[in-house]
Amino acid sequence: MDLRTDNPESLAWQGERDAAAAAYLAALPGRTTLAERIGRHLVDTRRSPVIRRGERWFQTVVLEPKAEHPVLVVRDAPAGEPRVLVDPNELSAKRGVPTALGWFVPSPDGSLLAYAVTAAGTEVYEASLLDVATGDVLPEQVPWNLNFPVSWLPDSSGFWCAGREVVGGEFRMPTYRHLLGRPAGDEVAQPDGVVFPHPVVSADGRHVVLASGNTEPRLDWIWSDGAFVPFLRDIEGMATGRFVGDDLIAIVDHGAPRGRLVRIPVATAADTSTWTELVAESADVLRYVDIVGDVIVLGYLRDAASRVRLLDLNGELVDELTLPGDGVVSTIAMGAAHPSLAMFETGDDEISFVFSTFDTSPTVYRYVVSERRLEIVTPPAVQLEGLTVTTITGLSADGTEIPAHVVHRADLDVSAPQPTLLHGYGGFNLALLRAYLAEYAAWVEAGGIFVLAHLRGGSDFGAEWWRQGNREQKQHTFDDLYAVAEKLIESGVTTAAQLAAKGESNGGLLAGAAIAQRPELWAAVVADVPVLDLLGMANDPLTYAIGRLEYGDPLDPVEAKWLEAISPVHNVKPASYPAVLVTAGANDPRCPAWQSRVFVELLEQAQQGDAPILLRVYGDQGHGAAGIGATADKDADWLAFVAAATGLTW
Repeated sequence: MDLRTDNPESLAWQGERDAAAAAYLAALPGRTTLAERIGRHLVDTRRSPVIRRGERWFQTVVLEPKAEHPVLVVRDAPAGEPRVLVDPNELSAKRGVPTALGWFVPSPDGSLLAYAVTAAGTEVYEASLLDVATGDVLPEQVPWNLNFPVSWLPDSSGFWCAGREVVGGEFRMPTYRHLLGRPAGDEVAQPDGVVFPHPVVSADGRHVVLASGNTEPRLDWIWSDGAFVPFLRDIEGMATGRFVGDDLIAIVDHGAPRGRLVRIPVATAADTSTWTELVAESADVLRYVDIVGDVIVLGYLRDAASRVRLLDLNGELVDELTLPGDGVVSTIAMGAAHPSLAMFETGDDEISFVFSTFDTSPTVYRYVVSERRLEIVTPPAVQLEGLTVTTITGLSADGTEIPAHVVHRADLDVSAPQPTLLHGYGGFNLALLRAYLAEYAAWVEAGGIFVLAHLRGGSDFGAEWWRQGNREQKQHTFDDLYAVAEKLIESGVTTAAQLAAKGESNGGLLAGAAIAQRPELWAAVVADVPVLDLLGMANDPLTYAIGRLEYGDPLDPVEAKWLEAISPVHNVKPASYPAVLVTAGANDPRCPAWQSRVFVELLEQAQQGDAPILLRVYGDQGHGAAGIGATADKDADWLAFVAAATGLTW
């Protein structure tokens, strides 16, 4: 039987395992109550910033607490009466399939809205245009699968955009330029070898840069005389920024792994001697930059928490935002930061963002630049009282110190080992930060310990931290996780019989490696939407396009050797494995379900212990659950699973 393809036999095999897992998980003690608790904690995670365009403010909000999805609204004042523009709940009901809002971008004058929806986790983004005044969807067709938000022209007459398609088994991301009122725009020729391109128009319309990169953002090409020509193509490392006239204000890590802020003249961009340094490299990790009027807004990381400061165009300090604790500034309520992920939204004379800490649910802030005034738009709904946060450091196999944050109730008896849940990611230049516990809050409330590990492969401490955990050095990420686990056991925080690990996506690979390489360390491991067969990535165009840059190319004989050495499915051997739950989305184009099927079958054959090996494949879902109810149910499944394995009671 070929489990690597969705043939009738493999799908029947999957269906049997899935049904058995669903029954097992549903019968776990306290699972129903747990789903209700998790749902209460997840409601606030759907909050978003307010975006000002002209005299209108756009935002996604939860108008009905029990609704699966937030709705997109517009207001005539920041706290004015909301008017619904797009309701994914209504679309889901009409279509009979879960439909989520993928992205939205108001035009610069606020008169039009470009947005996209995606159904059942397929990541096929259907884009539409809407007249904001009337709320009517325009008849104008946008025929491409636009997985990136569009970049409007400053006069709102059209936009540049990037599509995504598979043609003849090849993954492509074409670039388009579209003017409103005309037939669908033409594809714009791209230079050879551009990876994950998306065009970005400067605020004044004078420049269009072809941003690229899935893991490491770059600004290699700029539009000139009807073609893309080299811009920062020959400069090593990351570059991301915004234009001011004929200069680019950019964060670069060329020669500065934690980043520095520079002013780059467009005319001489390739000559680094013409650059002006505005902020030198320091212990902080520079993460995101934007411009509001004549003010630079700079986001950065310090000790796995976000900070924001304002500078003038010469780099002099204007203001530093005072935030209530160490937490995460982002445009979405999640505990991660990436150089390509906006930390805040900018509008006319203001910025807005969502902020949370381990113990405080997401809060929506708005900062008026000209007034130097920070205000709360939507206060936090949940404050977890009496939490203790400490830091531990494990020593990885190569001698690198790996920090982790440990969170538990202040009244917990830590003189005795306790059930502990270790969470890590360690990949794709993504930093895991000190955000609201969300689904993990129920675990901590019940007396469990939550540990957030800052593994190499992530960018928690800059670009070098990332590079030490990718490609041929990926084993460092896994060793880092084991170092934190061993430190938790050695220091008496927990025992191997009470320790669980969980990771999703790239973190699912981490979890798979933890199962295959160090099964004795864990009572339970959850691998959520994982990639587990690194040599088989080339079978799926999107997986291959994403994975080969971060992990290595399985079609290259040299790189295939290091991939085989760490690929979980190639390292399963007879052993006593811990309780294992592998979860997948039936429609996931990034980490397709066959990856999980193959791994689970191998574990079933190799298991010499009596712990369960479960496969749960969620229908109508992709790389994540679309709605709040579906997310709460999925989280209840895996949390109840690790609680049962580690001895935590609800």
